[in-house]
Amino acid sequence: MRGGRLFSIATCAAAIAAGALAVGCSDIGIDEGASPAIGSPDGAGSAATSEPATTLPLTQTPEYIASNTPCPQGLTELSATPLREAAPGRSVTLVPYIDLAEATVMVFDSAGAAGGGFVGDRRGRIWRFAPNFAAQAGRDFGAVISAEPVADFSSNTAAEHDQGLVGMTLGPDGRLWINRTDRHGSSVLTVLTPSADRTTLENLYADVLEVKQTNAQHNGGDLLFDPDGLLYVSFGDGGGLGDPRHHGQNLATPLGAVLRFAVEGGNSADPGDWRLIPAPGNPDLGPGSDPHIWAYGARNPFRMSLDEATSTLWISDVGQQCMEEVTMLGLDEGGANLGWNAYEGSRRFVGDELANHRPPDLEYRHGRGLCAVIGGHVYRGGQLDWLAGRYVFADLCGGDIYAAEVAPDTQPDDVWHLGVSTPRPVGFAVDAAGELYVIDMEIGVWRLTG
Repeated sequence: MRGGRLFSIATCAAAIAAGALAVGCSDIGIDEGASPAIGSPDGAGSAATSEPATTLPLTQTPEYIASNTPCPQGLTELSATPLREAAPGRSVTLVPYIDLAEATVMVFDSAGAAGGGFVGDRRGRIWRFAPNFAAQAGRDFGAVISAEPVADFSSNTAAEHDQGLVGMTLGPDGRLWINRTDRHGSSVLTVLTPSADRTTLENLYADVLEVKQTNAQHNGGDLLFDPDGLLYVSFGDGGGLGDPRHHGQNLATPLGAVLRFAVEGGNSADPGDWRLIPAPGNPDLGPGSDPHIWAYGARNPFRMSLDEATSTLWISDVGQQCMEEVTMLGLDEGGANLGWNAYEGSRRFVGDELANHRPPDLEYRHGRGLCAVIGGHVYRGGQLDWLAGRYVFADLCGGDIYAAEVAPDTQPDDVWHLGVSTPRPVGFAVDAAGELYVIDMEIGVWRLTG
């Protein structure tokens, strides 16, 4: 691979309060004193140093105390009805599809004549996969990957904690977009161009966006395009117990938010011919706010998906120590405040109450093998048509797969346990027919079928 320039888009206004925190705490940022910025490696987008958020010792900060306080009683449990009771006679099976340890991302390429697509692992390596039409001795996987990676960013990808290759999507023009953490700890969006036959990737690529991170945690993550060709990208709050830098409610930083861009240029062979600008219709969040922000107040929105049938964006946000949450936003709901760190889910966390808090549509408490929500797509396929319209998701620790009926602004009355699980689910993928696949870091990829 060659290329890899990063081109400046708009520079965000600097500045959050970077906490004066104790040295040596593994859950605290590695880049104290400067706020994250969107920009270029020459410093055009660097952020100004900000004042400490607090002079309190680490263990006396409200965020630290709240993060180490036992969860209160009465929080919403994930109460799921076994599928055999909810839908007698129905069943779900997980069929092995791709054999790839440390798999984190996958996308189907409908433009390819032979089907298939691209799959990547945490370390930044990407393979082409194709349906396994002929049985292979000793293997029963439904697809096979190329003998060698078609792109390899492992020499410039950090893979600790929440880092790595965490997002992948195809743009309207068929180019492959990825979101990874580089060796310096920054989140980088990279655009790659498939070959004419869609079986490999061209050598030239372009790094078109950099977001500086303050920690190896909460670097999620995802990215997708809507039907209008607008690009949505999610980023966590930058790590630290309880968001000590207050990124979630700071409108000057891209961290703890979902950004929305319009993509301009990129049609020539020059990798510099790319411009990411604030999308038309992005909310005006006030003086000094980052104009790329579409929604904010997120902790670690590791996965997003778009249900085109209802024009809703589904954001699954990993919680602190008590609650996991999923929020469904209409594409006309730009400016939504998901609440972190004033709220964790719908429960109060620290600081003042928010008049504009958008509570989650689905939430559940930790415990009983549950620790991190992994979204998730609304099922629109045909093989399991009785699941149509339900949001299918998992939990990283439990590994079980669920399907929820979710209505706006109400907790779901109906969550089904589908009776299947994977060792370490980290995401889902959907093919051109609307069928779902579970990405599992331990095994690879599984296909959901009846």
